[in-house]
Amino acid sequence: MSTHDAGHSGLEVVDDPRGGFVLALVVLLLFGIGVAGAAGYRIVFNEALLSVHAKETQTALSIARAGLRSYIGKQIGVHQDIVTYSINGGDAVVTARLVAETDDFETLYLLRSEGVYTDPTFTGSAARRTVYQYAIKREVAMNHVAMMTQVTGDLYIEDDAHIDGNEEAGGGCPQASVDIIPLILGSGLATIESGDDPIDGPNPEVRELGSAEFALDSIGIDWDVLTDPNFAVDYEDVWPPWGSCGLPWASATVTRFNGNVITPGSVCGKGVLIVAGDFTGGAGFQWNGILLAGHIVTTSNNYRIDGLVVGGLDGNGTETRLDDDTHVDYHRCYAFAAGKRLSHFEPVGGTWWEEM
Repeated sequence: MSTHDAGHSGLEVVDDPRGGFVLALVVLLLFGIGVAGAAGYRIVFNEALLSVHAKETQTALSIARAGLRSYIGKQIGVHQDIVTYSINGGDAVVTARLVAETDDFETLYLLRSEGVYTDPTFTGSAARRTVYQYAIKREVAMNHVAMMTQVTGDLYIEDDAHIDGNEEAGGGCPQASVDIIPLILGSGLATIESGDDPIDGPNPEVRELGSAEFALDSIGIDWDVLTDPNFAVDYEDVWPPWGSCGLPWASATVTRFNGNVITPGSVCGKGVLIVAGDFTGGAGFQWNGILLAGHIVTTSNNYRIDGLVVGGLDGNGTETRLDDDTHVDYHRCYAFAAGKRLSHFEPVGGTWWEEM
């Protein structure tokens, strides 16, 4: 008769010496998978950072270049040496350094623009790119080539009118005293009506260029910019305070009328006067500086402009007649003081570069 151990269940657990190895292997595999995953994540993250940084630096370069363009286009008159522009979510810091004073009309500057940009979705230092360019600053609004310029339209001059290219400022002007041609015409012709010669100045007293484009190029102004409503002026469709022509030269202002204007005889102003439409000079009116008009209307009133005059800028070719003691005389000081209010930068071609 066989006997059975009452405590034996029929199942027996035996210690396997490989169990620890298998567990360690599983842990090692899990660790390896984790490390590989972390490494892969890090690679992807780094590639994302590189991609973002590359985009940031390219954006910073675009900002730097845009800042340069903004400075050249917006710094009209007395310029600022350091200006910051907010562009495309970043900043362009532009500085202007004087390099050389060429003459009374032009100075040379080196412009530096640093673009700074940081992607708001990533942390880290800002991307920076810096560009440079030389620029000429036109110190006056227009070239002093003639006392009066008629861009389009014929000009008739009565013998009791007066166009004078002889410098009348004398020794009180800080710029060198010179005489200029009294009159140049673009597409039109000049006719002296009768009697004594009403034109004074060095020969040739009158120069007919044959085209409006030549006349505009010779005086060097941008009529479209000056008549653009976005171009800021000191006085818009209103006259400056009476008697401002007696203020110091440095107090010259810019006044613009966007349509036609008939000047009151009580006005005595100083600076740049821009009339987009028809300018009609009233009896007793006086302006010391620069007059730029779409068209100068013929009147029998005596008025006086001391500085420089440009008419026929509207391109319509309407004729003008100066008569009845109308005086337009060259005054270098008044013209320079007014012109400085419209001084501007012109980039020198082929001088742009990036700081590496």
